[in-house]
Amino acid sequence: MKIITNNVPRDIIYGYELTDAEREEFDYLDDIEMGQFFRYRGELYDIGEFMGWDNPDSPTRQGWQGYYAESYFSAIVIRYCDEYERVIVGLALS
Repeated sequence: MKIITNNVPRDIIYGYELTDAEREEFDYLDDIEMGQFFRYRGELYDIGEFMGWDNPDSPTRQGWQGYYAESYFSAIVIRYCDEYERVIVGLALS
């Protein structure tokens, strides 16, 4: 698995900071005020949608804490930094 990242920390955005239009995108959340999000490549992602790895010993994990499958061959991966105030985002390709 190849992971592409620029290792730039991205601020976590809390639900109360979203615009009304952005809140409508996440209408499935009961309490959007408590949600956590980040921006990557012009898109807003809900951190709650990122899954942990099934196998913690997986060699493909490479220090990443969660993933969001975009297709069969690609996923967005994240890892927290700065005491969980930011995330580093990458694109995983198989």
